[in-house]
Amino acid sequence: MPPRLSLSIVMSLAALSLAVLTLAACGPAKAPAGASLAWAYPTAAKQPFPPPPPGVQRLAGSHLTFTAAQIADDENPVDWFPEEHPAPPPVVAHKPPGGPTPCGACHEFNGKGFLGAPDPAGLPAAYVVQQIEDFRSGRRLSWEPNRPATREMIAVARKVSDADLAAAAAYFAALPRPRRVRIVEASTAPATHPNYYGWRDLAPGGPSQSTQGQVVEVAEDFARMMLGDDHVGLVDYAAPGALARGEALVKAGGHNGQPCAACHGPDLRGMGETPALAGRSPAYLARMLWDIKTGARQGPSVTAMQAPAAHLEEADIADVTAYLGSLKP
Repeated sequence: MPPRLSLSIVMSLAALSLAVLTLAACGPAKAPAGASLAWAYPTAAKQPFPPPPPGVQRLAGSHLTFTAAQIADDENPVDWFPEEHPAPPPVVAHKPPGGPTPCGACHEFNGKGFLGAPDPAGLPAAYVVQQIEDFRSGRRLSWEPNRPATREMIAVARKVSDADLAAAAAYFAALPRPRRVRIVEASTAPATHPNYYGWRDLAPGGPSQSTQGQVVEVAEDFARMMLGDDHVGLVDYAAPGALARGEALVKAGGHNGQPCAACHGPDLRGMGETPALAGRSPAYLARMLWDIKTGARQGPSVTAMQAPAAHLEEADIADVTAYLGSLKP
């Protein structure tokens, strides 16, 4: 597994979906004809990650140093800023023999999340536990067959003990939600190429791409993120007017007539055990909506989302998720 990502782990894809109730498990449905939401599901052949720079590494703002070998060890992810969060439980910080990859390897110790992995900080503990149970039972799948992050989460969900799951869920639930996403409205975005693990890497020197009908999400600073810097966020390029269109859909309820605030709270920062939407990764939110729309994701926490998701078109999802990502967590 690559450093910092093989963690698509305990809590992963748990972060978002959006609602409450129950449905029986079954396999993913076929996507609507002519649509795929390909921009949210980057796919590519598996390639090795470049090794960390040699020698001792330092980060601005941290008094710690780590070697390349320590940074590459995803079984014991580095924590550059331990003073910024409570002491994590072992399941978040280390992989025991035969146990799951630690949550911190992909979701970071501050719960901000790695590129392609969601941010579990501030999620209700009961919601997190439910997501892992859904991964275990097969109710939570991805519309994309054999998506690496989903396979990883299913494997981890089956390894983690109930006690460790409860400890991890409580840890992330107690964390404040840091700002993660910066939205840029522009007609074009920098060139990118897909990564096997489900995100986009910048492709310096390549031609710019249109943002029409999609959101282009990249790391604010991928090199720093690969060093384990959990202060690094995401930059998302959306089409001009996407935020205004998305706001109108979110507030009016779109074709379904059910405003998001009805379940997710007036500021979209969550309500009860329903997760927050404000400030989340547009690419992640888009995948969750598409997984629900196509029937790949089911279970108690998404029943209420099935009707709203069913009526969202691909262009709607791009606008809605860009708007949600622009909001303060």
